[in-house]
Amino acid sequence: MVVSSVVWVPAGCADPKPQRYKLSKEEIEQLQALGEADIDDVESDDEVNSNNLGVYGDLKDSDFPADLRMDEYSDEGKNEVNVGELLIHDDLVEDEEEEGKITYAVARNAGDESDDDDDSLGDVPDTREFVQTDVNGLMDMGISKSRVTDADIIDDPYDSDHEDTDLLEGDCLILAGKTDEDFATLEVMLYNRKSGNLYVHHDIPLPSYPLCLSHGDVNPVTGNAGNFCAVGTFETGIEIWDLDVLDVLEPIHTLGGLDTRMEDELSRINMARAAVGKKLKKKSFSSHYGKLKEGSHTDAVMALSWNKVHRQVISSGSADCTVKLWDITSLKEPPASTFTHHKGKVQSVVWHPKEGTILATGGYDRNVYLVDARSKQGGQKKQRIPTDCESLCWDPFKEQNLTCASEDGTICCWDVRKFDDGPIWSYVAHEYGVSEISYCDSIPGLMATCSVDQTVALWDAHTISDHTRTPKACGSKEMKVGKLYSVSFYPSAPWLLTAAGASKELSVWDLTREQTIRNAFGNRNTSDSQNDENIEPTQEKDFEAMMAAEKEVEKTASISRMKGKKKKKGKKKVYKK
Repeated sequence: MVVSSVVWVPAGCADPKPQRYKLSKEEIEQLQALGEADIDDVESDDEVNSNNLGVYGDLKDSDFPADLRMDEYSDEGKNEVNVGELLIHDDLVEDEEEEGKITYAVARNAGDESDDDDDSLGDVPDTREFVQTDVNGLMDMGISKSRVTDADIIDDPYDSDHEDTDLLEGDCLILAGKTDEDFATLEVMLYNRKSGNLYVHHDIPLPSYPLCLSHGDVNPVTGNAGNFCAVGTFETGIEIWDLDVLDVLEPIHTLGGLDTRMEDELSRINMARAAVGKKLKKKSFSSHYGKLKEGSHTDAVMALSWNKVHRQVISSGSADCTVKLWDITSLKEPPASTFTHHKGKVQSVVWHPKEGTILATGGYDRNVYLVDARSKQGGQKKQRIPTDCESLCWDPFKEQNLTCASEDGTICCWDVRKFDDGPIWSYVAHEYGVSEISYCDSIPGLMATCSVDQTVALWDAHTISDHTRTPKACGSKEMKVGKLYSVSFYPSAPWLLTAAGASKELSVWDLTREQTIRNAFGNRNTSDSQNDENIEPTQEKDFEAMMAAEKEVEKTASISRMKGKKKKKGKKKVYKK
């Protein structure tokens, strides 16, 4: 059992009353149309079968043995006791004449056994004893003393288990990509902050091992707001699932992957044929079978990031060494852009939280790139890192800072305004490597890292030591869920994070119980107070303008250096002996 990725659902995105999957009006009409089209074929098949009954087609009832002739059954069994009537409807009469044994007979058959004496049953006295109804007992059990009629029954607008599925105040949702041997699922976990309970709200089956998750709030079909999750797996497609629908079996949309239009059409036809009893059609293999959609990734999807500014845009990184940008509302369109600047597998992609055109990417070629998404192949800056990139993350309060975690445990942070100047700080956070990093959206400077050493470490990224030039360590904790592969802060409230890895369980760390950590960051809690004296306000927001100004400065400096070289070449110095 492995949990490869965990992501929180922001508060307010989920429907508090999720519904079970229901066929849409269009789907019902389509199935009805396909079914009606096949009815004629079924009737013609029945006629053919009736005309070809073979040697047994003209057999009559008289040709069978006497005990199998359905029309010649005698009435000898009419007086036999029906077990259901014996237990419910009929009265039992005790017969004590046969050597003290207790036998039972049906009261209505205790008299004359002839079929013509049914009217004489009215003369049979009623020997049943009257038992008074315990009204008080029924009232104590909540059962009304009056008879309940159909008019008293009010249809529940929700399912009978809606109390178990409805979301309450204080409920938080966590998405977990989980794999158990050959079975992969996307589990929607519910955590209640008041009670501390954590359990599976519902789950979604996945076709392959999940590698990455990203949450978004735009419906790919309608463009309306909703609650969705993009899933990257070992398959070449990116599945988008509606998290507000229970018992769903297929994604609302798939970006790239295999072109399954012929298989989907065959499946719809077979559903209609099965509904009317017709033999299913077999799949015919053709040159179209097994082909990928135009612009699809050709290998596993290892990284996803849903743009928070342009909310219909998703970026993806793949083992095919490419980065693609997708407009999810263009259902039939290929990706908007494809970047091939990496020479190795792309492990991490992340959009800037405020500038929707700036994308950071990192891969197994040991390079981190800063990409301008408006350009096709130009406008990229590169920084070399010691080992393979594992995770990238932007600082939500110092938005010019990009942080990278490497396989050897090194964490580097760059000011992207001076990206070519190298990292502003770098240090080794974990001895056995860093799997993922996450910043808290409510506490400035609070950063968490997780590792295969089974621990989560907390750092103050805004307090840099003058001697070591590294962030201040604020504590660590063993999460007791095995090796950790993913960590994430809850974006809608402070002091809450989750981590998971090589175990079937998730671990939630509520930092409100850690007084030392609260003392270190308590005065920075922006959810309680917006005034923070320790945080330097960021005045420069236009990163494109800053990058353009930086290029202009470099150009001016290079021109001045060229002029200086020309002046030196004017005369040669003469040395006197």
